[in-house]
Amino acid sequence: MDKSAALDIDMERYARHLALPDFSVFAQKRLKEAHVLMVGAGGLGAAALPYLAGAGIGKISICDDDKISVSNLHRQTIYKTCDAGQSKAKIAADYAMMLNPDCAIVALDQRMQVPHDFKGVNFDLIFDGSDNFATKSLLNALSIENKTPLVSASVNQYYGQCGIFNGGYADTPCYHCLFPELPQEARNCNEAGVLGTAAGLSGIYQAHLTLLFLAGLEGANPGMFLNFDLKSHRLQNMYVYKNAECPHCAHSGEEWNKSNNKGKADMVEIISYDDLQNKDHIIVDVRTDGEVAQDPIEGALHIEVSEIPARHEELPKDKLLAFVCAGNVRSVQAVEYLAALGYKNIIVLDKFSL
Repeated sequence: MDKSAALDIDMERYARHLALPDFSVFAQKRLKEAHVLMVGAGGLGAAALPYLAGAGIGKISICDDDKISVSNLHRQTIYKTCDAGQSKAKIAADYAMMLNPDCAIVALDQRMQVPHDFKGVNFDLIFDGSDNFATKSLLNALSIENKTPLVSASVNQYYGQCGIFNGGYADTPCYHCLFPELPQEARNCNEAGVLGTAAGLSGIYQAHLTLLFLAGLEGANPGMFLNFDLKSHRLQNMYVYKNAECPHCAHSGEEWNKSNNKGKADMVEIISYDDLQNKDHIIVDVRTDGEVAQDPIEGALHIEVSEIPARHEELPKDKLLAFVCAGNVRSVQAVEYLAALGYKNIIVLDKFSL
């Protein structure tokens, strides 16, 4: 990991991310470097945008040619009554930039026509917040052509669905692997109606999938798909496989490298307990209270990993700090966090050497 780049992260703004036991400075850096194309700033996009911008996505390009109407406001709550008649893309961009000035927001007051509209533009993820099947097909084609993950959702009445696709690779599905044929005509929210919270929950889950994927966390791989019946409180979780005969993506012949392994660097020094003995050091145990009670380490300072952001000033900078946990994962996260704060003399003590 490039430590100098990590120093550019606003540690206070993202402190609650970094307090998570499986969320490192590296994960936040991935969000900072990501560029998301958001197509549609309506019920789905408006619900997701505060979380994407708030999480520190580095750049979001918002593409929508629609104007705000008062009938949108029960579900598109980033807009105000006085915004009626104005561009959704521009007002949404203004909202996101005020929420988080770390993010670069581009307003594209246009309707996406063909995938070639964005040919040569590098996006890390396509966010499909569109309300029609023609646009969804275009975004699927763009995803396949650029080998870019597509997080697609839809909402109608009390129902929603959301999934992640990446048909440009040999072993992951595209949108049409799940929906081979799309209806040419379908009632939109104007005709069928929609409960505001149904749009909000669907859009927030779409944002959740987006953040998990871009941060490189487990739980968001292409093929995941969820159906919401938000009236009877039923969820259906399913996995979509590549359709070997899909006319849209079956030709793709490259293997997919999971994002969780993308770009990770071996930056943390891990040493054994024997190697530590001749050094002036402090062992910092970042396990939970329960783990420490069952298996204490004599003489170690106990600060649970989630408390490191709040208590790091207790740690001296003039001694070697050796962080330890049960499996060298949380200790690595603690070291990455402190490295970004300027700590130099920090290592991971291999728990398996004790």
